Amino acid sequence: MEIVVFDVGNASCNYICSPNKYAMMIDCGSCLEKENPVDFIKRCNNNDKGLFRSNPFVTSEGKTYPLTLLHITHPDDDHVRNSERVYKELTPYLLRHTYTEQYDDAASINKDYVKNFDKEYRGSCPERVDWGFDEEYTFSIPIETVKADPNLRNKVRNNSSIIRYVKYNGVKILFAGDLETAGWEWLAKNNEFFKTLMKGGLDVLVAPHHGHDSGFPKALFDLTGNVRAIILSKDSEATKEGTDVYTGYSNYADGVRYYNTNDKNMYFGKVLTTRSNGNVYLFVDPQYGFYVATETASPNHKKI
Repeated sequence: MEIVVFDVGNASCNYICSPNKYAMMIDCGSCLEKENPVDFIKRCNNNDKGLFRSNPFVTSEGKTYPLTLLHITHPDDDHVRNSERVYKELTPYLLRHTYTEQYDDAASINKDYVKNFDKEYRGSCPERVDWGFDEEYTFSIPIETVKADPNLRNKVRNNSSIIRYVKYNGVKILFAGDLETAGWEWLAKNNEFFKTLMKGGLDVLVAPHHGHDSGFPKALFDLTGNVRAIILSKDSEATKEGTDVYTGYSNYADGVRYYNTNDKNMYFGKVLTTRSNGNVYLFVDPQYGFYVATETASPNHKKI
């Protein structure tokens, strides 16, 4: 399994090449100053033997889809603004999302996303995809609950985020969307399966709401204990004072060794940020285990 947490500025886009080589994209944010994730994926797929090369999903009728699944945690613009290119150039087979009319502010949602995905992917009986994961689940708070709960309804889109958990070869990763602190507290209290699963621990947390203080998941860490690494996408390191970046994330991570593809050296870090590390690459291999690489090294991290 190969994963990229893309450096797309203060936005969100993640790519999973599953153990069986099917492609999943979690959110489709982009940034004009950074390489577009669509270009990265297309370049990898044009390399016969390269990393992150995925196979298209081919239906029983012979229809071919370069991207097997697009998972939209929630439709904030920074999570969906690359919709036009993803739709035209990668053409997902499946879409996991919340229908936009369920949001009271649906009229303000990115128009490309609404046209290309929300209105197109409606009602079907999809064929089963054999991803090859050991486990794979999604969790969310019902949007009607979010709207009704006084602790959740001030951030309806964020607190209705669909989060995704994948496990392969013993490595457990959680993609947290923009779920707010109150949302984590609700899940930990009300979803017994989520609670039981998280008590089994996590290896990597792709941090909620880019690392904003408002999304700090203390209720999650109370279940998981320390994780191995945390990845966020805000301007500042979590170990430094930032505008509204929670500065305590490093207290909940034990740290990982990672390879810097720029200077070819190894480093140790607890919290990786796409602003300091560029693209973050995660690899889970049955033979070689779990390892991490980044485009560059954070000045906060120790060279080893």
